[in-house]
Amino acid sequence: MLTIQEGTEESAPYKTFLQEKIRAYNDEQSPHHAKKRHTAVRPVHVMVFEEEHIVGGIYGEIYWDWLEVEFLYLPDSLRTQGLGSQLLHRIETLASQSGIDRVLVTTFSFQAYAFYKKHGYETVGVIADYPPGFSQYTLVKQLVPSSGSA
Repeated sequence: MLTIQEGTEESAPYKTFLQEKIRAYNDEQSPHHAKKRHTAVRPVHVMVFEEEHIVGGIYGEIYWDWLEVEFLYLPDSLRTQGLGSQLLHRIETLASQSGIDRVLVTTFSFQAYAFYKKHGYETVGVIADYPPGFSQYTLVKQLVPSSGSA
């Protein structure tokens, strides 16, 4: 007999169960999912140091012939000086040299939406009022192939 239960407490075993089942299903349906999870993710980063201390940088992962930018951070004192543009350009160049020609990024309206738009990223998705009072954007960019691509 099937029953349905609900709860609001922390339930790691339930999350783990569902996560494993969804991943197994995705792996069966898409060989790209299985490859990504097991071997195909290549991290890439460009970091900013002040003396020996990390003060900012950009991090992404290359998979499915895409670069997904996950984090771009600079402290307020280093913003509006072109450093973010340099970081973005350098990680795009690293991706392009690896044969990657598409970039994906997700950002909020209070983060770097205008920054990515300025750098040629196109909005492909918007979720309004997420978080409340703001919007979440998904953007993509087609890179120009690098002469050093594989």
